[in-house]
Amino acid sequence: MHVLIIGGTGTISRAIVRELLTQGHVVTVYNRGLRTDAPPPEVEVIRGDRSQRAAFEATLQQRTFDVAIDMISFTADDAISTIRALPNIGQLIQTSTVMTYGPPFTALFQDIDAPLNGRHDGGYGAGKVAADEYLLGQAAAGGTPVTIVKPSFTFGPGQPLFRQVDWGTNWIDRLRKGKPIIEANEGDNYFQFLPAADAARAYVALCGMQAAHQRIVHVVNPTPTTWHQWHTIAAEVLGVPLQTVSVPWDVLVAADAKRYSALTTCLGHTQIFSPQSLLDLVPDWQPHIPLASAVAETIEWLTANNRIDDCATDPLEDRIIAAMRQLRGTFHTP
Repeated sequence: MHVLIIGGTGTISRAIVRELLTQGHVVTVYNRGLRTDAPPPEVEVIRGDRSQRAAFEATLQQRTFDVAIDMISFTADDAISTIRALPNIGQLIQTSTVMTYGPPFTALFQDIDAPLNGRHDGGYGAGKVAADEYLLGQAAAGGTPVTIVKPSFTFGPGQPLFRQVDWGTNWIDRLRKGKPIIEANEGDNYFQFLPAADAARAYVALCGMQAAHQRIVHVVNPTPTTWHQWHTIAAEVLGVPLQTVSVPWDVLVAADAKRYSALTTCLGHTQIFSPQSLLDLVPDWQPHIPLASAVAETIEWLTANNRIDDCATDPLEDRIIAAMRQLRGTFHTP
């Protein structure tokens, strides 16, 4: 197959490119070409910015592909533009997100029929819901065949390694320097952490699959992991003991609403989604890569690319930890 990836240089995209090449497919990527680490030489690269819709559509309308995977479609307008750009595509795989379901989340191991509470978040989730609904609607009316893929927490080389409370990387530096890190509410919330290479095998398995047309597919790790377990894995990879200080998530938001804003959306909630929609189509799919191996590879990439922030430039975490320890000491004083 000849597969077009709109994007192609993000964490999941890079893994998809590698998996497609391994299986002998022809790969073309469309992106702005801003990444310093270029795709493999056998990949055709079309330079362009999808936000420049007229040029994006005119360029791709001149080409023929068997399957297109859209990694950077975030709104209904993006999805409409993709359909205009690829009027004769055999299958469009739209990368959506489990954040279409919330928060709030209504159950554990939610399946594809869960309420789309993400439509009310006013941003990322709402945009993805609108894009998905447009694509499925036009497909139902006899338009482009569509597969909607909803990944969860997918990680690997090429992006920061996130923790529970914020989107920074200085927590890795803190661990290396023997400093404690903050966990919200003991780090007991569950997430589904999936190495990008395992997600890529799911994407490629869906390419060209007629049974996947007009289907919504969760690409998630069947085995949930708590944030505390996740932090423990990172500490073990670094060869250091894990020291944590638990802070209520609302206290963190009160301390810095912008920095800890994700605790009010995705990071402050248990999120577990059913993998059954994928297993119905690809029964033998399971994650192959141990989380520790993928974490080690990601930290190695971050280190090599100087992408780990120096914790010395950020005193807030130390101040919060000191305040929590003082408070607890006060309550334990005889």
